[in-house]
Amino acid sequence: MSEKQISVTGIGNAIIDIIAGVDDRFLDRFNLTKGSMKLICEQEAADLQAKIKVKKVISGGSVANTIAGLAILGNKVAFIGKVKNDDLGNAFEEDLKKLGIIYCTKKAEGDHPPTACCIVLSTPDAARTMNTFLGVAGMLYPEDIDTQMIAQSSVVYIEGYLFYQDEATKAVKKAVATAKLEASKVALSLSDIFCVENNRKVFNRIIDSGIDIIFANENEIISFFKVSGIKQAIRQCMKVNSVFAVTRGAKGSVVISDGVFTEIEAEKVNTLDSTGAGDMYAAGFLNGYLKGKDLHTCGRMGSIVAAQIVTQYGARPQGSLLELLAERGF
Repeated sequence: MSEKQISVTGIGNAIIDIIAGVDDRFLDRFNLTKGSMKLICEQEAADLQAKIKVKKVISGGSVANTIAGLAILGNKVAFIGKVKNDDLGNAFEEDLKKLGIIYCTKKAEGDHPPTACCIVLSTPDAARTMNTFLGVAGMLYPEDIDTQMIAQSSVVYIEGYLFYQDEATKAVKKAVATAKLEASKVALSLSDIFCVENNRKVFNRIIDSGIDIIFANENEIISFFKVSGIKQAIRQCMKVNSVFAVTRGAKGSVVISDGVFTEIEAEKVNTLDSTGAGDMYAAGFLNGYLKGKDLHTCGRMGSIVAAQIVTQYGARPQGSLLELLAERGF
């Protein structure tokens, strides 16, 4: 890849994760669909927090997690995402800067909503059900996009959740146009099956504009192409001029490019909490991609990093990812 000052700039929702363990009865009581992401209001977030025992509070957001993973892997990275000048916003900024991540998005002030939070409910089977109060996170405006930062990035990684908000969608389009003008690669996460269903048309338009890498899980890619199974989805991926990296949980992952696909086995670990598995897969994959590795190796690196995160609570790695990859020969 071309030499630029920044390896990856991520653009996504800046969120604080509030993680709790619950059982299936709790989900049923609150009419929550296991494994899904639901947008909630500020009062709903407060009511839900009052009913749980919090295990961990940590900075999150899908693409922000991936950027954190890339930073831990030794890459120079940046993040663009909106917080308010409040306690949670300051904590989010501090967590990024501790990892050496470039973060200079102007904070919201005054009457703007507070910094976003996501209440992540983890059941004993390691499924995570997310309840997200977007707060100010969705108020990312085109003027928040640092075009010089985009121009100096080898890869620009975009979060699909941003497409719920019109202004954030405009900001993403500005970032993509700048990246294409400056010969930067663009990666996109489909984020969530409900996100796909609500934003399929805009996803199609932005993919047609020239997205280089698309990250999705099995359910998301099946929904995106409106097919009945993974085999049909893979055939559809083969028709698109993009690299697809599709995670399949315990079945591993599939990488599709130039009309061919390769399967990567999942790492065998004891899963405690699946929160952030897809985010860390993207971090491992992009780490390999930046180093010019073949796509199968990129997928293997993604699987190894993802496997580490599911053995702990929370979506930010607690151990050395570089040592982990070195132990596996990477």
